[in-house]
Amino acid sequence: MTTQIISAPVEATLHKVSVWSSLPTFKNSWPGLLAIVTLSVICGLPGVPWPFTVYELLRYVDQVLPPIYGKGLFIDLLHFNYVVIGLTVGLLIRNIIGVPKSWEPGLSYTAVFMNTGIIMLGSQYMLRDLVRLGGQSILVMVIMVFGCATALVFIGKLFKLEPRLTAILAAAFSLCGVSAAVAIAPMVRAKSEEVAYAIAALVSFGLVCLFGMPVLGRLLEIPPYHFGILSATGVPNSAQVIATGFNYSFEAGKVAGFANIGRIVLIPAGVLFIYFLALTQEFKKEKISAWVVVKEKFPIFVFGFILVWAMNCLHLWPKPATQAMEVMMTWFFTLCFVGLGMQTKFSDMMKAGVSGIAVGYAAGTLKVVAALGLIYVFWKSGFMK
Repeated sequence: MTTQIISAPVEATLHKVSVWSSLPTFKNSWPGLLAIVTLSVICGLPGVPWPFTVYELLRYVDQVLPPIYGKGLFIDLLHFNYVVIGLTVGLLIRNIIGVPKSWEPGLSYTAVFMNTGIIMLGSQYMLRDLVRLGGQSILVMVIMVFGCATALVFIGKLFKLEPRLTAILAAAFSLCGVSAAVAIAPMVRAKSEEVAYAIAALVSFGLVCLFGMPVLGRLLEIPPYHFGILSATGVPNSAQVIATGFNYSFEAGKVAGFANIGRIVLIPAGVLFIYFLALTQEFKKEKISAWVVVKEKFPIFVFGFILVWAMNCLHLWPKPATQAMEVMMTWFFTLCFVGLGMQTKFSDMMKAGVSGIAVGYAAGTLKVVAALGLIYVFWKSGFMK
């Protein structure tokens, strides 16, 4: 879920490297980790009694400035919360001030913060939430994953992109962003720069979704539950899925995180589907074991989410524990959003080239519009309440 993993050449192997073994040591990472924590507190880390925060500053500015239709500009109209503030501060530091090289190793822990936050998210659901998610939402998710993959492969061939880049773009935009791109890269023998191109396209599109979709949702008055499903199906990168949901509302963020688990689970099946759909006959002749792909590419942190959720369904967590895990979840997500902002270079967003950006944005926009259409039909017909 971070762009840091593309720095090394992609090896032509299906071997899965442990998340922890691939991370830099704490000795090398502590400056970056300290920077993330410090900036998170300055931005306004929920639950931390630190009065001098960016959030409080924006609230003060809203009180000083004349109200717009009786509402404050930053908090009420632009909805600057810990998600937007953390990402914005991180982006400004990376692209205006610059990030010291000593911070870079610590920024690679952003994916760990996100995965840990998702595990903690399991404490916020009961069995009824799975029932509420419903077969219609799962159907929308499956249609969007495999439909977008098919459409993107077709568009890639139309633009005459390299099959490897087409496959990586299809995995990135139809599944869960960076994780899916890296999962399929060894199978297609992708070059590291091709992975970088795909990630540049999806991260930039995800940023557009993160800031634009909540505005669209409020204009259309989409309920939080339905917007959460829209975020999980329309936004390409998992970190940005959750950020988009929480940017809309806390309830929408919870739904987006829960629904996104379903998309993450589809990674092995989606990777195999794209592999055989996108690649040339030369690659199709190679023997790829479906079981090996499932075993090596299935995200382990999903089991942590399921375990925490199951224990909550059995009421094994007392109420103070679930409240504490909700606070921890928000902390880890805030750390992730700040780190994600500091990893995003505007200069990298054009690395995919005009064709790569066009293909990614075309498929991404088509996916958002299709998801919005399906959700609207289910919503208005009473099948998704």
